[in-house]
Amino acid sequence: LTLDTAQGEEGTGHAEGASGTFRTSFLPATTAPQTPAEYDAVWSAWRRAAPAEESRGRAAVVQKMRACLNNGNAVLNVGESGLTTLPDCLPAHITTLVIPDNNLTSLPALPPELRTLEVSGNQLTSLPVLPPGLLELSIFSNPLTHLPALPSGLCKLWIFGNQLTSLPVLPPGLQELSVSDNQLASLPALPSELCKLWAYNNQLTSLPTLPSGLQELSVSDNQLASLPTLPSELYKLWAYNNRLTSLPALPSGLKELIVSGNRLTSLPVLPSELKELMVSGNRLTSLPMLPSGLLSLSVYRNQLTRLPESLIHLSSETTVNLEGNPLSERTLQALREITSAPGYSGPIIQFDMAGASAPRETRALHLAAADWLVPAREGEPAPADRWHMFGQEDNADAFSLFLDRLSETENFIKDAGFKAQISSWLAQLAEDEALRANTFAMATEATSSCEDRVTFFLHQMKNVQLVHNAEKGQYDNDLAALVATGREMFRLGKLEQIAREKVRTLALVDEIEVWLAYQNKLKKSLGLTSVTAEMRFFDVSGVTVTDLQDAELQVKAAEKSEFREWILQWGPLHRVLERKAPERVNALREKQISDYEETYRMLSDTELRPSGLVGNTDAERTIGARAMESAKKTFLDGLRPLVEEMLGSYLNVQWRRN
Repeated sequence: LTLDTAQGEEGTGHAEGASGTFRTSFLPATTAPQTPAEYDAVWSAWRRAAPAEESRGRAAVVQKMRACLNNGNAVLNVGESGLTTLPDCLPAHITTLVIPDNNLTSLPALPPELRTLEVSGNQLTSLPVLPPGLLELSIFSNPLTHLPALPSGLCKLWIFGNQLTSLPVLPPGLQELSVSDNQLASLPALPSELCKLWAYNNQLTSLPTLPSGLQELSVSDNQLASLPTLPSELYKLWAYNNRLTSLPALPSGLKELIVSGNRLTSLPVLPSELKELMVSGNRLTSLPMLPSGLLSLSVYRNQLTRLPESLIHLSSETTVNLEGNPLSERTLQALREITSAPGYSGPIIQFDMAGASAPRETRALHLAAADWLVPAREGEPAPADRWHMFGQEDNADAFSLFLDRLSETENFIKDAGFKAQISSWLAQLAEDEALRANTFAMATEATSSCEDRVTFFLHQMKNVQLVHNAEKGQYDNDLAALVATGREMFRLGKLEQIAREKVRTLALVDEIEVWLAYQNKLKKSLGLTSVTAEMRFFDVSGVTVTDLQDAELQVKAAEKSEFREWILQWGPLHRVLERKAPERVNALREKQISDYEETYRMLSDTELRPSGLVGNTDAERTIGARAMESAKKTFLDGLRPLVEEMLGSYLNVQWRRN
């Protein structure tokens, strides 16, 4: 079949209504088009009926459907077109239909030969009857509440990120099932052919019997108190953030075991093939013998006082995190001696230099805040009064504990102006709900070990404050301050890269001490306003004076050569430009979209079609990423003159000679 209709040429049908379900006046609603002309009449009328904001998207989709019909292409992709509806009739011959990131609330009748259906990022609450030959169904990030009957031959069902509360009977040959991020309280009987099951972030309290050939099981973020017998073929088990108190026997071929955030007090015998073991945030008091091939071990925040000798014999490529455990002084001393011995070639071990801090009582937030705030003048309400209601917000307890731990840091003891700095910071948090929520959330990880961790997270919170202020418009009329904030973020980012490289060279590591050492000791020379002046454990950080000198030179050299390009991509700068030059920025955004579409089409025609890869999901994603990167580069190139015009003089600032 071929269509001779030129681009922009319309059919002769009549459309009723500008949106919603569409019908043509010359074809009965129950009659599918049989000829190219009939298809074109339906599609052209649907395009004409578009609301103004949807006109461009519908026109582009009509062109895709015409090309699909002309070329006999079995794949139709109508993604990111701003659609609220589709025409009643899609090309009957297609076998793959992809509809990502539109605003559809329903789908029309589906083509009878369809084998693959992918619909993501829409507003679907239900689906039409599914074609009997459908093999793959992917419906994610929709408000979908239920599914229709599933075709008997379906082998892949991905329906994560919806609002499902139950599932229909599953087809007997189903091999992959992804139902994560829904509201499921239970699962139906699982097909015997199932190989992969992903059901994390639901409300599951138990699991059905697992198929004997299951290879991957991901059930994290549920309410599971136990797991059923595990299949012998299983090689990946993710079940973190549940209520597990014990684990069943582990399959001999298991390679990944991720069960952090449970209530485990012990572990079963570990398989010899295990490569990754994550059991942080449990109640373990000891570890079993560790497999010699283990590459990653995290037992952060447990109740370990001693360690198995097998830990020291792990490979030098293995990373071990023991932070947040009450390791005995004898165990700590043994670790120091073994890992500091000449020729040590064991794993890289992270743990708290001062041991884990003892549990402590958390005060009410307003009491913790009151210790930092400047007293009110006579007749004025106490500043801490507002913090009563903040104590009901998420993570308020964690932030209260964080404030109390701040008073134990070297900065509080040695810096006379530190209390005033925190008081000023708390005053802004009291006025900004979004910033307060982000800051409170960060506090949950800030107090698990020594005081330097508290100081490090204070730096992170102050960085978030700087970026937040820039995005909100505080520097719209002070571009010098905007650029200065950008420079500080750039310098801190470079220091983090340097610190990560340093961590890799140390056998006995508390990485927080390494990161903080670079920030703290280079505060003055790099002008880091968000960094405090003191830290406690610099002497055991492993960072030398030479390391600091080299880092300072690296950061300054990088800023000189890279900062202009870096700030061009900085999100807060984009927000400022959108407010100060909206017409120019919006025009560039629109061009970015059209550049993406044009590049994607060109890559599809020149690379996928000659290779027979049209319809191959992986190949299409690859060229999609390339098209996106190309469009982004063009956008930034277009943005550069505007940035130079507004910020040019501030970008030329050079480091002063010491």
